[in-house]
Amino acid sequence: MKTQLLIENEKRIQQLQEQYDPELGIHCQGDRVDCNGARVPVTLLEECPDYMNMTSIEQQRARIRHDFEYWCWRCVKIIDKMSGRLIPFVLNRPQRKLLAAMEEQRLSGQPVRIILLKARQWGGSTLVQMYIAWLQIAAGKGRNSVIVGHKRNSSFAIKQMFKTMLANYPPEMLDEGEQLKLKNVPDSKDIQELTTRDSLVCLTSSYSPDSARGLNLSLAHLSEVAFWNANRNIDPNDLIRTVTGTIPMAAGTVIVMESTANGTNSFFYTEWQRAVEGRSAFKPVFVAWHEIDIYQLPLDDDFDLDQCDDYERALWEQGCTLEQVNWYHEKRKEYSEHNLMKAEFPSNAHEAFENSVEHVFSTMEQEQIIEAIEAPREQTSSGWDIWQGIEHGTTASPASRNDEVWQMPNPVRRGLSSRYLAMLTIGSETDVNLPTVMSIWDTNRDNSGKPGRPSLVAQWVGNKPLNLLAVDAMRVAGSYDNALLVIENNDIESRQSNRQQGTFVQNELFMKYRNLYFNERRGNVLEVDKKNFSLMFYELILSAKNNLYCDRDKTAATAIAHMTLLPNGRYYAEHREHQQYLVNRAEALFIVREIALKSTAPYTPADILRLQGYGL
Repeated sequence: MKTQLLIENEKRIQQLQEQYDPELGIHCQGDRVDCNGARVPVTLLEECPDYMNMTSIEQQRARIRHDFEYWCWRCVKIIDKMSGRLIPFVLNRPQRKLLAAMEEQRLSGQPVRIILLKARQWGGSTLVQMYIAWLQIAAGKGRNSVIVGHKRNSSFAIKQMFKTMLANYPPEMLDEGEQLKLKNVPDSKDIQELTTRDSLVCLTSSYSPDSARGLNLSLAHLSEVAFWNANRNIDPNDLIRTVTGTIPMAAGTVIVMESTANGTNSFFYTEWQRAVEGRSAFKPVFVAWHEIDIYQLPLDDDFDLDQCDDYERALWEQGCTLEQVNWYHEKRKEYSEHNLMKAEFPSNAHEAFENSVEHVFSTMEQEQIIEAIEAPREQTSSGWDIWQGIEHGTTASPASRNDEVWQMPNPVRRGLSSRYLAMLTIGSETDVNLPTVMSIWDTNRDNSGKPGRPSLVAQWVGNKPLNLLAVDAMRVAGSYDNALLVIENNDIESRQSNRQQGTFVQNELFMKYRNLYFNERRGNVLEVDKKNFSLMFYELILSAKNNLYCDRDKTAATAIAHMTLLPNGRYYAEHREHQQYLVNRAEALFIVREIALKSTAPYTPADILRLQGYGL
């Protein structure tokens, strides 16, 4: 290799191997001065001008109040993942990068607000939790904290780390008779008292954040936020407000949102983008794989940078050492595709987010799905008559119409049940990112009743109250030869405020509409659970891949083509506001393919009461 290349490489290696010593304060955070053989924080001497005259133990007790890195080394024991032994907590390079961002805010008198994008296991959660523990134990008293994990077990893991630290805390660093323990608070399984510190520690999850409501919080650790539950009942925005609503924008307070990447269709990604663009109170912190010291491999005689590809040579240009490039080159051989390597070991935040999702369809399949859209037939103004009475202008897709008709109803075939299906996927009454989608499908049934290749013939997208949707759904479905009307129960009763209205809607439809979808086990609604959710999306994927249906809406087809499968096993649209299109198509195709279309019989009032569970 060229001599100049090796000289530059040696220079970079030396920079990575800079000495770090928290006991002596070498390369530690904040303004420091030499004092008694160590570099200590300036704030320590400002508070304790007679520091040099104190005894050794008095100096240590005073220093831990101002020097987090020294406190970690002196007072905190963690379990080493390699050996399983208890070792002093000495910060690694990525942890020092995160600490630098937090200390910059704290020491300047600002509230600490950090959003952390994690990559691999370098101890980001450990650093955050120990920082909060330091503020509760050493730096002050009377500060309540909350730990919110994706699920309760993830919060519990963080708490166990906290308990390990308390169990091994050096007694000489406490006043005589003091003990640090977590003590249960009466009548609360989620809140514990940190004894002798007048502080509370609340442990909860994204599924039950109300445990923290009403607490006077100062510190919040929000873990794996990208995986927090997000549906019609739970919005991560609401959870954040619930948890942090009592934390003032004041010095001494801390809120850290941290997570591994989970695609671009998430609250965490949106918040990350706001932080990067400077539109958020949170400062973004990301740690790349090459900032983690263990990811390097000694050079051998066969290594040649010129034989690496453009991406790997770019790593050198960006500042990596040859040993790091060599590690990446060899590690990459374990993955069939480069994007899989990027997902596990991202070099930047963009790679972390973009490669954390699995696209359902290949690039070629995506193009085929979008190209298969059939242009709408020529329509006269009378073609829009079916949507009379439905408000215009409220749509989740401003670039396109929210009411469309591609095909007017075919003549009624006497003696045969309707060939049409009306699928109503109910969204929010006001949120344009969660619209209602009503689609009408010609199932192209033959004389034997067997469905053919279903085609979209009409669609409405917008926001509207449930009771008005019921009237519109009956009228539009009725105009299409009394189409089989299918309504998702999960949407009708998803919100407490909708339940009474939802009951009215179901009764109104059941009494007045004669071709309403009916399932003997679930009743006159389509109730989506984990099992048929998977079946629905399997049907959608199979149909889209093999062109087994005709979708004339470009927005819907594009959303399906770019559909992603996230690590939580759920399917999502690339853009949040298009998610309802996916659900609507999956439900409609599920009904067409898996459930025989048939008209409900004309029920008598006694039949209705019996079917609704009154046993008459």
